Amino acid sequence: MMPLKIIFLISDIKDSATYVRAFNLSKQMVSLGHDLTLMVVSAELLFGKVSYLRSGVKIIETPRFLHNGLGHFTRRLFLDPGTGILDIWTRVKELLRGNYDIVQLFDHSLNVYLPWLVLRNRIRGKFVSDWCDIFNYEGGLRYAYCFRLDRIYRVIGFPFRKFSQSLEFGLRRRVDGVTAISEGLKEFAIRHGVPKEKVFVVEGGADVDAIKPIPKAEARQRLGLPVDSSIVGFLGTFQGDLDIVIKSFVKVKKVIPDSYLLIIGRPSTWIKTVVADAGISASYIEAGRCSDEMLPQFLACVDVLTLPLKENLASATRWPNRIGEYMACGRPIVVSNIGDTAKVVANNKIGMVAGTDIDSFADTIVKLLQDVPLAQDMGKKARDLACSKYAWALQAAKLERIYFQLLASTSPARPDVPDV
Repeated sequence: MMPLKIIFLISDIKDSATYVRAFNLSKQMVSLGHDLTLMVVSAELLFGKVSYLRSGVKIIETPRFLHNGLGHFTRRLFLDPGTGILDIWTRVKELLRGNYDIVQLFDHSLNVYLPWLVLRNRIRGKFVSDWCDIFNYEGGLRYAYCFRLDRIYRVIGFPFRKFSQSLEFGLRRRVDGVTAISEGLKEFAIRHGVPKEKVFVVEGGADVDAIKPIPKAEARQRLGLPVDSSIVGFLGTFQGDLDIVIKSFVKVKKVIPDSYLLIIGRPSTWIKTVVADAGISASYIEAGRCSDEMLPQFLACVDVLTLPLKENLASATRWPNRIGEYMACGRPIVVSNIGDTAKVVANNKIGMVAGTDIDSFADTIVKLLQDVPLAQDMGKKARDLACSKYAWALQAAKLERIYFQLLASTSPARPDVPDV
């Protein structure tokens, strides 16, 4: 197959969850022989831009100026607006001169939507939209967050959310192809007007090369953690569901007093407050944000990893990135009975599926902690599944096939579908 010239446009700031997905796919696409450019908003540069190579991928960090509009106020109205003028202009220029075969759009913010809108009939490449999360739809991510003065923001932000919703749905209806992160999101897209033949599923992946099983005792000794105690783990930058784990752990602690809760991810005063209010501060281990080198060590310390999900549309259609890390490290998973991830865990026996209430989640954790042989067997199956089905290399190969299928199609001119 001929090598393709591909560009990924990421709406968010570098090192976000979306960036992790895009970068892992992009470096694997390079391994398949393709030319990959990835554009992302810089976390440091306010006005300038910088380009460099990482794992064979050309990364262009664009100016952060006005990315979030009026800051927290704008984000609370409709999350990630991507309103940076310099950022948008930099992306338009790159698309005009880049002669790309594929333009992959991650999310739908203005810094992704406007370059597509301006150039969709001016460049020869195919536009593909990656859909990972539902935002401005009842039950979507905007409704999963609860801000201070949230009721007021919901009222004054209504027209902004309707506008963002028109971008979110209008983009997916009008591009050449859509890559949905889950079967649930694919079904949602089809129900809301995206032609069935244009929607493909590319789940999140597992970095099986960077994250490998490590003996538990070895990892705990290295990090100075209790060798013989039970440790329940949670990994995630999006911590909207973490309260399920904390409340469940209170009940786990009553059954298994010598147990600890390890949380890996961005530290926050909210977590410390909730942990203190729950009376489990002495059993709480804060790993914080780990380096790529240390993440496998912390994951290896855990007996059971948790994937809590709340009952809403966002959870039912998500594929949380963390399940890839969970599977790769070879530890059993407890997941709420919501969405695709629950089906993967149950069908492949890589953990146990809990109910959506706190008691069920706690009881399921306890079952795995008390049945060590079962937990070990499930952990081994999780690693095997990561390598055989969800490795990032396999997900990139799937994406490559989608690209060639779209390029081979002789689709008519892109229709002007209303943004309802």
